[in-house]
Amino acid sequence: MKRITDERLILVNLKNFRIAYVCQTVGILAVLIYIAFTRGSRIAIESPFFLVLMLTNVLLIFLQMRVTADVEATEKKRKKTLPYYACVLISLAVGVLMGMISWFTDRQHPSFAWISGTIFFICFLGSFSFMYYLKKKRMDNDEAEE
Repeated sequence: MKRITDERLILVNLKNFRIAYVCQTVGILAVLIYIAFTRGSRIAIESPFFLVLMLTNVLLIFLQMRVTADVEATEKKRKKTLPYYACVLISLAVGVLMGMISWFTDRQHPSFAWISGTIFFICFLGSFSFMYYLKKKRMDNDEAEE
């Protein structure tokens, strides 16, 4: 099989992958919604489909961050980026908020509130840290070029 070198064909191929991904995501969501209505939301969350949906979406978001950081850097340069401690504080606020929501909705299991708050904190801190790293690296490269 020959490697595709024509840029137009590469773009068509990428669009095909995007369409297939959207169809797959819609199909998985439809199955999860069906399971949630027929058997309950707890069973839907415990389904392997839910894990596949979450993992592919998290992977897509992290891969998309690099493109977003590059687009942000080329479109409009910010005067100053947020300091890292602000990212930590925002992540902490989201973790506490989600933990409180979990605690108010399910008071029978208070440990679930701690676990969900911690997971949200780690996920937000990881994504903010990765984005901060990409922006910082881009700014260092821009300063080195000048």
